[in-house]
Amino acid sequence: MQFVAFVFLFFLSSCSSVQTTEYISRADHPYERKLHASFEKVVSSTVYILKRQGWSVAEEAIPSIYERDERYDNGYQNLLILTKAKKKFLHLTNMHLNVFIHGRDNTADVEIRYEAQTSMIKQFVSTRNDQFIEDIFDDIEKDLGRNYG
Repeated sequence: MQFVAFVFLFFLSSCSSVQTTEYISRADHPYERKLHASFEKVVSSTVYILKRQGWSVAEEAIPSIYERDERYDNGYQNLLILTKAKKKFLHLTNMHLNVFIHGRDNTADVEIRYEAQTSMIKQFVSTRNDQFIEDIFDDIEKDLGRNYG
């Protein structure tokens, strides 16, 4: 009986599709970290770590296309990395990331925005996954230290 209920829920949930746009608007609490390396090195390490963790880059864009920030006009180098959706939990959850990199001199401000959409009978959206994002930041820092330190 439980199997029949599971199959029914699976088909019910797969009937509704989750529409994701790659851009995640400014979240209430985006994850941020300052890294001490050049803009180019931070971009290279970030893309490498994302790909190593199974993320596909959908697009690299100029962040000012999507939003305004004082760093876009004050001598910073800026990049927005949008990932493709990654399916988890029996294909019921789509996760994706936006990584904003703002570099100046030998430091870079990196901001990661996370969004997970779970579609069952109702669609649920989450923008928090603290340990997951902190692990990405830690891996980027380790890669910077190993390759450019």
